[in-house]
Amino acid sequence: MRILGITIASLCWIQAAASQSISGTMSGTVTDPLGTLVEGATVQAKGGQVPGVFRATTGKDGKYRLGLPPGSYDVQVTAPAMQTFEQKGLTVELGRAVTLNAPLEYNTQLGTLGEDRLTVEADARRHHPPAGPAPRTADGHPDLTGVYWSPRTVDPGKVELQPWAERVTEERRANSRKDSPQGLCLPNAVLRFGPLVEFVQTKQFLVIIADDDSPGFHQVYLDGRPHPPDPYSWYGHNTGKWEGDTLVVDRVGFNDQVWLDQDLHPHSDKLHVIERYRRPDLGHLEIETTVEDPGALLHPFTTKRVADLAPDQEIQEYICPENNQDALHLVGK
Repeated sequence: MRILGITIASLCWIQAAASQSISGTMSGTVTDPLGTLVEGATVQAKGGQVPGVFRATTGKDGKYRLGLPPGSYDVQVTAPAMQTFEQKGLTVELGRAVTLNAPLEYNTQLGTLGEDRLTVEADARRHHPPAGPAPRTADGHPDLTGVYWSPRTVDPGKVELQPWAERVTEERRANSRKDSPQGLCLPNAVLRFGPLVEFVQTKQFLVIIADDDSPGFHQVYLDGRPHPPDPYSWYGHNTGKWEGDTLVVDRVGFNDQVWLDQDLHPHSDKLHVIERYRRPDLGHLEIETTVEDPGALLHPFTTKRVADLAPDQEIQEYICPENNQDALHLVGK
């Protein structure tokens, strides 16, 4: 069959060629500090002439490939137990290929045995969350109670820092994170969860317990109380309320020594964190976290994470100061 002298086959070929020309490609390899190829890393690109979010996952060879419309992109690469890799303003042109390799660094745990990427990945293979409906309390709310594996990030959000906060982040990176509170047996970063986390829910409060933190727990008050006039603590003052089946937690008043996250970002005294917890079924917990800090951030950002229930696991006690060897070796540069 011919249409104006052009065969159907020719039209198909022209259409395929056109579809290839309206986009470019971004590809590369993700490695850890030892040069090992990282499988299962998430690569996310945000931006373009028509703003969108594009994602890919690395294969066994540590490689990824994304087809992208033309434009400027901010790229983030995440993997368990590793710091987020960021590249801002990457330009993708029509029909052209751009290469972006991502050498990941260890997070604030420094990749020590038992906290390294391979151990975290091995733990992930043990995840077998049970099926079934989410349990509910006597008053009808979802019951978040349970032990969960550390949440995996499904959307890291876009962190845009003010210049002073950028400088602090780079100084911490250059100093090999020697001043990390976690290495000094002080509380972990505000947004961090341990390898295991336990939720204990009552009508009056929710207790969140981490298995590798000192002191490793904080309370979320569910009884309607307001924040005190001048709250100040490592974990902030936390209040929660139910919006349908979502528990919305409001956190303010953080100690200025605590770090914001495992990517070494600082915060100001204006830090405000809103967490939204949903238990869509028995085996999963969804966590959406919005960070507002006009003193350190250019814009608020939101991260999304999902945790799997670990019904056969228990939280063990964690006494960090006992035989702590880290502080002697955190010498920086």
